[in-house]
Amino acid sequence: MNDCSVCVIIPLYNAVDTIGQALDSLAAQTRRPDRVIVVDDGSTDGGPERVEHYPAPFPLTLIRQANQGPAAARNRGIFQASERLLAFLDADDYWLPGKLEKQLERFTRLRALGRRVGLVDCFGMSLFDDGRQIPFAWCKAGWHFRDFQQHNVINGTSSVLMERELATRFGGFDARIRFAEDRWLWTQVAERAEIHTVPEVLYHRLVGADNITAQPERHYPHKLRFVELYLERYGAQMSPRERTDFILANQTEFLEAFSRKGQQRLVIQVFEQMLRVSWRALLFSRGKPALRYAYARATHWRGAGEHPI
Repeated sequence: MNDCSVCVIIPLYNAVDTIGQALDSLAAQTRRPDRVIVVDDGSTDGGPERVEHYPAPFPLTLIRQANQGPAAARNRGIFQASERLLAFLDADDYWLPGKLEKQLERFTRLRALGRRVGLVDCFGMSLFDDGRQIPFAWCKAGWHFRDFQQHNVINGTSSVLMERELATRFGGFDARIRFAEDRWLWTQVAERAEIHTVPEVLYHRLVGADNITAQPERHYPHKLRFVELYLERYGAQMSPRERTDFILANQTEFLEAFSRKGQQRLVIQVFEQMLRVSWRALLFSRGKPALRYAYARATHWRGAGEHPI
């Protein structure tokens, strides 16, 4: 693979406090990107102006658009780019210095061996406001399409280096959904190409107020849409048991998030939807959803623990 040019795409929305750190992390790379595209998705703070005045040691393009969500913002960058490879960086994340160099080394080495590599990610670390640190550490080394049936095995969007041709072939990220749109794209990539991981923590993710733990009610309808899309495309390849487990696993993710927030009415609603799919919801995930449901029913009856939506 002779052309290893890389364009980094950053969706920007009201991230004036962190966009400088994100750009600094690109400037500090041992192998800098060939181009960086920042897509401002209708910010109302000073983030775009900070990008405009940033003293970048690489070609830096700022594109402005009305707010359409991160998928649409990333897509604008994808179709603006002309480089062979794409990398993604969220405006509130940052890379560690060797990330791009190490991923490119793995990508080019495997391609030289004749491997059909479409995407390389790396380990990452989530940094929470309360001091907690939780790693992303799914390690891949080949064909992983089936793994996406169970969960998203990519270690965050900011970990990804991929072929631009694959991203454009699938139309980029599905802008109809604003949660799990990344998993949907990675699944389509994994159907056609190998996925590999550099097994080192090479980026940090700052966890703010707009994540699933903080606002699961906002993301839940988009998760349901992802399940519909997945089953429409791949359901015929799955056994009845696999389809059931796929639905239950995706529902469980949000049932647990609702439970952590004390939104007991939504815990009840989700588990009863799971029961309508299959009685196996009673035993799924070692019975933990059923236990959360029982607790939710008890607290709901007492009129306690309910938070308004």
